[in-house]
Amino acid sequence: MKYNQSKNTKYKTNVTSFYHEGFNWKVVVPTIIYNYLMEKIEEQPPFKEFKMDNALYFLSLVISIPAYKKDKVYQNGFIPMYSRRLKKKDSNYSKYFDYFEQIEILESKNHSKGRFCTGYRYNWESIDLEGVECLDFSIFEMTDKFLVKNLLKESVSNDNCPHLSKWFDDGLFLDFDRLNYDLQSEFCYNKYSLSYTRLNPVIAKAYKYWHSALMLKEQCFRISRKPESDNRLHTNLTNMPSKFRPYLTYYGENIQSLDIKNSQPYFMVLVLESLNNSKILEIINRVYINSNIGTMLQKLQETTSSKAFQEEFKSLKKAVLGGKFYEFLIPLFTDIKPYYDGMFRKKFYDSNTGVAEIFEFPNKRDLIKKLTLQILYTPLKRPSKEYLIFKQHFPMLCECIEVFKTTSNNKDSFKLFPRLLQQVESDYVIDTITKQIAETNPDMPLWTIHDSFCTTQSWFPVLECMVQDLFLSYSAGVLPNFKAELWCNSDECLKVA
Repeated sequence: MKYNQSKNTKYKTNVTSFYHEGFNWKVVVPTIIYNYLMEKIEEQPPFKEFKMDNALYFLSLVISIPAYKKDKVYQNGFIPMYSRRLKKKDSNYSKYFDYFEQIEILESKNHSKGRFCTGYRYNWESIDLEGVECLDFSIFEMTDKFLVKNLLKESVSNDNCPHLSKWFDDGLFLDFDRLNYDLQSEFCYNKYSLSYTRLNPVIAKAYKYWHSALMLKEQCFRISRKPESDNRLHTNLTNMPSKFRPYLTYYGENIQSLDIKNSQPYFMVLVLESLNNSKILEIINRVYINSNIGTMLQKLQETTSSKAFQEEFKSLKKAVLGGKFYEFLIPLFTDIKPYYDGMFRKKFYDSNTGVAEIFEFPNKRDLIKKLTLQILYTPLKRPSKEYLIFKQHFPMLCECIEVFKTTSNNKDSFKLFPRLLQQVESDYVIDTITKQIAETNPDMPLWTIHDSFCTTQSWFPVLECMVQDLFLSYSAGVLPNFKAELWCNSDECLKVA
């Protein structure tokens, strides 16, 4: 194992790196956690089977799990660790966590929501070290062959869409120094002065930013896809904060993306307009397995074929396909007004924490965007006031949404509807359109971020033309609106004429 330590800079960011020539799996751990662990190992020697690689991997999960699930909130910072997954990495996993609690580097809380597991977080109170302004992380390369083999088996596979995964290579470069200089404020806070009485969003955001940046800097690429879930391709790019985009290039060339505007409402429109489409029916059968699909389809077809539905649906469909759905909804919610400072605030219930949290938005459109997800995806037992307002204006559309949410007898049947839309999205984006583009243009660098198509700036005109043509063909004319974005801060970094 090779050891390299960078010098302290005026930005107070010190990164320690450990490299091994034979392996390339790396994990990120706060340097202060590593130093504390090393001190405690001297004071309180661990159990006989203890391996440093495994210990660092387990400690890194407190950061990596939230970083890979960037939209999930963990109550009071406790990260659930599932014993089955831990056991696959090391059958002695429980001894590690017992030792971590013994030396007070971690603290735990038992959970029993859905299935039993224990949540862990760093025990900053016991570590009791002097606070710093900016995050301080270390990168460790794993050298234990058994651990690396199991990690690679679970997280990296070129079988996951080879036409996309092959472009995660040495050419994908993050300008870490420039990013660190420009976005230093995103990485800074005094972690020892912050309380854990509730989850602090500053901590969560800073951890996710650093983890994402270091993984890209070290070219530690993660690629996964779960057909039984959303079937989306999850990669470093899907977990990357959008602020990082101007700092990412491919062999020195800027990247440009083409986003589907109003993507989830669009795929809802597409499904309702394509109930007789064999591809859509196949996905419905896959998602609603063991449900009464025949009855569900009959109800949906009866509703959507009626003149009343078509009249009601016409204006909403036009807004979605024009990329103006959220603006279209704004006049419906007259009671939503800005606060004295011009910001919009609203409570949203979070099923992960079990409590309602106040969210802040710079404008009404952004609030409406989050509200739309609540309208489409939340259960029907206690419909929100906003859902009832939406239903007053679009009763027949809500009738269709409720059919999708109640067809299954499963208590979480309402979750099948967003899964359906995500599966349709992944089928069109990953399995159909990008696959066709890759076959026609095998030299075109190609990535996706769920509902977004990405390539280098020089290839973008070809990508844009093909995406629109293929969408028009495969969606039978139900074409969404698109938005192009060049991953660049200013005109000065346009590297291709």
